Amino acid sequence: MDEKRDLLDQLQQLTAELRGQFFQQLAPELPGLTAMHGRLLLMLALKPGSTAQQLTELLRRDKAQITRLLNDLQQAALLQRQSDPADGRRQLLVLSEQGQQLAAQLKAKKRQIASKMLVNLTAQQQEQVAQALAQMYQNLVNT
Repeated sequence: MDEKRDLLDQLQQLTAELRGQFFQQLAPELPGLTAMHGRLLLMLALKPGSTAQQLTELLRRDKAQITRLLNDLQQAALLQRQSDPADGRRQLLVLSEQGQQLAAQLKAKKRQIASKMLVNLTAQQQEQVAQALAQMYQNLVNT
């Protein structure tokens, strides 16, 4: 049981350090914005045309929080809302040109942090870690 607790502690410590370094790296790129704004930018770069509801589900946040963050991004001219041609009641979210440029910078910073984290792991070890993390995630989601 102690080994399982230790693994959880290690995962939490790793997650906290990743968030800290990510935010520290992003702070100059996101003046006045948070790491969660950065996550939204990265998600919209991957999935342009998403809806607020889809982002809520993908990021596991409540709709009010996502709406506030999206409003911040729109106010910063990083995000545009477009009516869904299939359903005029829905809005599709896309990054502005400035938002796309910022998302590309954030993605590069994210890759730098990942490279730093994985520096002494072989490709096989990296694959094993990725598989183990994916399986642990599925175990939690499916139970």
